[in-house]
Parts: sequence; structure tokens; C-alpha cells
Amino acid sequence: MLKFLLKYAFWTVESSYNTPERKGARGERRVHNALTSVLDERDYRVFTDLILPVAGGTTQIDHLVLSRFGIFVIETKNLSGWIFGGANQAKWIQVQKRSKRSFQNPIRQNYSHVKAVQKILEIDEKALHNFVVFTGTAEPKTAMPKSVAWGLRDLGKLIALQREHLLTDVQINAYAKKLSNQALENTKAVRKGHVQNLENRAEAKKRLPVKKPAAGADQTTCPRCDTKMVKRTNRKTGDAFWGCTDFPKCKGTRKAA
Repeated sequence: MLKFLLKYAFWTVESSYNTPERKGARGERRVHNALTSVLDERDYRVFTDLILPVAGGTTQIDHLVLSRFGIFVIETKNLSGWIFGGANQAKWIQVQKRSKRSFQNPIRQNYSHVKAVQKILEIDEKALHNFVVFTGTAEPKTAMPKSVAWGLRDLGKLIALQREHLLTDVQINAYAKKLSNQALENTKAVRKGHVQNLENRAEAKKRLPVKKPAAGADQTTCPRCDTKMVKRTNRKTGDAFWGCTDFPKCKGTRKAA
């Protein structure tokens, strides 16, 4: 009985340690430590876990780096397994030994962060860099955009490649002050409010009316969220239909021809 209790306690601790939120937080800490230890503070200013106000709520940025070479907006993914995806795909796929799941294209996800920074700082988008870094053991199994880094060393190389002077020291100081003033205090209540806001937006998106596809439109794209669909069979009737790959989060369907 004691052995069972100890095993159960260990499993409980291990499970709580490996929740997506905690894995993400560990990945973010590794990126922050790497950025602050490798980048010269005279040339780069690092902001981590910025929660900024936007129209209709808030947006959370994993890492933002200010420099004369532009502003680097970085999304962190602490994942394992095989990753399939492309720059123009709404959803990417993570495949592990016994599981397969889709997740939002992190480049698109981070683009909303880039646009938020652009609006707050009133800056030309050319001075902003949209980077994604995978910090876990995940491996790409499809050709990936050059703005995606696989590991901290790869991220350092991506940043080091940007050598064109885009901002002055005066601009950097002004932007740093503005970000600090705009950023919300990163408290438990603020984080909870941010998560609730995301959930509300997701629910509102689900309630959007299904759009009828225009003539000649791609019939295999979800009418609710524009994600690619897969052909499925209704178990009761045996009829074929197209179903969203993001089910059960999205329940969009189309009739199969």
C-alpha cells in the first residue's frame, strides 16, 4: 500500500510538473536566460513575458528584444516529437509516439503580437522581426521558414544575422520607456484575466455563423476557422463529410461531394 501511495504521489507531482503551462514557462525561462547571457546589454534590451493592452483585451509576448538592428518579437514553443507545418498553413501538427495534435501556426500567432507592438510604438513594420523558437526536443519534418529557430543556438544565429541599422539609440530609449509604461503588471490576476479573454474570444469565434463558400472556393477549408479539413464518415448514416482538423475545439463541417 505504501509503495502504491508513493508511486501515485510521484505520478501526481510529475503530471503537474509537465502541464503545458509549466513546460511553456520552463521554455521561456531558458530563452530569457540565453538572451540575457549572450546578447550584449549595450546593444540589446530584453523584455520577457510582456502583457500589453490591445483592442478588446490583452496580448502576451514571450520575449521582445530592442536593438539598433530592429525589434525582435519572439514566440517560444517547448515541444517534443515531430513537427509538420508551413508558413501559410493555419495549423501545424505535432506527432509523438502515441499522439497527434494540431496547434496554431506559431508564426501567425506571433504576427498578432508583432502588430500589437507596431501599433503601440507607431513604428514601421520593416523594423520588426517575427521569430519563433522551439526549445524542446522537437524536430521539423517539413521545410520550415527561416524565421523559425530550432534551439537556443539557432535563435542566436538568427538574431546575429540582422546587422542593418534600423533604429537609433534615441528611438530605442523611447520605445523601451513606452513598453515599460504600457505593460501591465504581471500578476496572477492579470494573467488569469488574459487567459479568460482568450477563452472568450475562442468561444465567440465558435458562435460565428457558418459562411457559405463562394463559387470556386476551396471546399476542404473549414468554414469557421479556415483550417484544412479531413474527410470523415458519419457513424450513424455512413455518409461522408468534411470535418475540421481542430475538432473538438472547432466543429466546422462541410458536406462531401
